[in-house]
Amino acid sequence: MRRGRLVAVLALLAAGALGLLAATQPWATAVLVDGRELAVAGQDLAGGLTILSLASVALALVLPIAGLAWRFALGALAVLLGGLTAVHALASRAGIPVAVEALVADATGLAGTAQAAEIASLAEAPWPIVGAAAGLIAIVGGLVALVTARRWPQRARRAERYERGTGLAWDVMDDGEDPTR
Repeated sequence: MRRGRLVAVLALLAAGALGLLAATQPWATAVLVDGRELAVAGQDLAGGLTILSLASVALALVLPIAGLAWRFALGALAVLLGGLTAVHALASRAGIPVAVEALVADATGLAGTAQAAEIASLAEAPWPIVGAAAGLIAIVGGLVALVTARRWPQRARRAERYERGTGLAWDVMDDGEDPTR
């Protein structure tokens, strides 16, 4: 069944792309009383999100050419990878206040209660949730791969038409033909 393979591969590609997008966006923006805006990048908070997203893309590229046993292993790996991606994105969201404090300290040279007075507003973006959604999409892709792996078409094995040691492939080549056709 080609549809299962297509869904699994597209889900993993989408998960990787969405995770990379989430990792490169600002997850929070603090506006200081003097009007300066300080952005906390997702990469600073969830550095592992980029790596996990690239791993999803790599799985999507390898999965279609894998044999049956490897399809099951890669499907299970995709489920695990998706879970790690979702947990990492959501857990990294808790680091936003600390990252904002560090940015404000660098920008103003102040710390503690004086620093809090310098922040006019703090806005969190939905990118951590988008990163978690990427993980959930990878889980779906992995589950689809696990459920449909047995129904995927086998890769062509043209060389298996000739038994090893019989010399039939050599005979065909001696006749000027290609034994792989």
